[in-house]
Amino acid sequence: LLFWSSAAAPRRQEAAPRTELSHPCSRPLSRAVRRALDRDILRPAQRAGVEPRAPGCAFDPAQDLWGKQERSKSRKRGAGSQWTCGICGKVFKNEHYVDLHMERKHMNEAPRGGVCLADYCEMFELCQSEGKFKRKRGNETQCDDDTMRQVRHSCEDAMHKCFPLGEAAPRALSARFSKTYCRVLDCQILAERNSEHHVELMPVIVPMFVIVLVCFAVFTLVYLCVENSEGIVPFLAESGLVSRSVLRTVTRAGNEVRRPLGLDRTKCV
Repeated sequence: LLFWSSAAAPRRQEAAPRTELSHPCSRPLSRAVRRALDRDILRPAQRAGVEPRAPGCAFDPAQDLWGKQERSKSRKRGAGSQWTCGICGKVFKNEHYVDLHMERKHMNEAPRGGVCLADYCEMFELCQSEGKFKRKRGNETQCDDDTMRQVRHSCEDAMHKCFPLGEAAPRALSARFSKTYCRVLDCQILAERNSEHHVELMPVIVPMFVIVLVCFAVFTLVYLCVENSEGIVPFLAESGLVSRSVLRTVTRAGNEVRRPLGLDRTKCV
């Protein structure tokens, strides 16, 4: 009976697997893209006096598939964070479950034919975590030229529709954003960029390693000098390299350093 109870106890403690979201458009990835889109494209466009709300513009906030639902959520911080649905007022223990509730009960709040911002994650180099536009060969993650070509075309199409070429200000933004975010969506360019990034890190890593090594060497030298000061300092004094006053000062300082470390030789004796 005791054996059966001990074997059954771990089973009762196992947590039930949570219910996953079923919609193909990733809400977490869309959130990440939404933040990057707002920071890098929408705000600079607003400062330039341009609102990307042309027909067919994928970056129009009104066309964001999850935009209204995201704005309808609120988080109460405290001992245990709680999330509240602003549409019906229900409270949930974390963001995943309020997302699940939105998917089940409030899909009517999503725009018909809305844009999944997760589809534009490669523009901001945010896709890697989900591997949506990558495929693995062995242990390496390889870039897919065909997929990147499609992504680049979608990016350029969105830029042209959101920033029409008929006026000077939108045309300038279209050229700027296309150069920064669309034309670099090429496997060879991305590989070169990653290689340059690793090369740029080397001048930082090497000096940091040298500094750590020097600090370790200085610490070791100081420790050895303090630990063996009773033998080193008298030898220097007998050789005439230091005075007797220096000998007394060093001996007193060594004892003061040893006490906090529990190395007071007087107590040990």
